[in-house]
Amino acid sequence: MYKIEEQRQQVINFVADLTDEEARKKPDEHTWSILETLEHLYLIEGWVTQQLKKSLAEEDVQEVKEKPIERTVDRSHKVDAPESLRPKGQFDSPDEALDSLSKSRDSLLFLLRNYEEDDFLKRAMPHPAFGKMNLLQWVEFVGYHELRHLEQMNEVKNYQ
Repeated sequence: MYKIEEQRQQVINFVADLTDEEARKKPDEHTWSILETLEHLYLIEGWVTQQLKKSLAEEDVQEVKEKPIERTVDRSHKVDAPESLRPKGQFDSPDEALDSLSKSRDSLLFLLRNYEEDDFLKRAMPHPAFGKMNLLQWVEFVGYHELRHLEQMNEVKNYQ
């Protein structure tokens, strides 16, 4: 559905072979560990789902041009996460992180199943890098965002 399941599976496959030690490893004090990155993905997905719910409940119909959200995976453009979406050390293991990610995904998919696609296309929310995006693009953004951070997690894993 909207490729987010395929993109999530790539994250799950990556995490499946990690040890707890690899998941906690930090190349330096300014770089998130894999576990912290997974927490960030969980926080983002939960936040997006809540914002989608709010927007869908409003009568404010607005149509906007599609944005090039596939550029999200380009890590040459750095974006600082807001404080509320930064990891706080919530997870102790990759399994715990994956369990929480599964629950946040279930909430997003539940929302998607309870509305028509047109409902997502006729409403918009602002994005810090892309400007106003329709809600369907916000759903797709979740997957691209995960791929962006999958690359980051791979870099952390391979850091010497």
